[in-house]
Amino acid sequence: MSDIPRARDFLYAAVAAKSLADCKSYVNAALDNMTREKPKFRVEHDAEPMTDHKRLRARNLRRKGLSLRSIAAALNTNIGRVSEAINGKRKGI
Repeated sequence: MSDIPRARDFLYAAVAAKSLADCKSYVNAALDNMTREKPKFRVEHDAEPMTDHKRLRARNLRRKGLSLRSIAAALNTNIGRVSEAINGKRKGI
């Protein structure tokens, strides 16, 4: 499990260490606190990619007043991709 504040403390201790061996042990302890466990459950990827056609359709639907959630459902993609397409952050696939 990651613990970034604790890892930061180990890195500060490594900088202040008097010997190379102590420095190395502090850095290793910091690295141990910066790794995440793999999630036990992940959602299946079933959303289709955002194509140019879908991007234009998303913009048109948004102009008509539809919510991001309803646009995402209509295009079988996720809300994040719809938001990026509408705001011009993602062009094409």
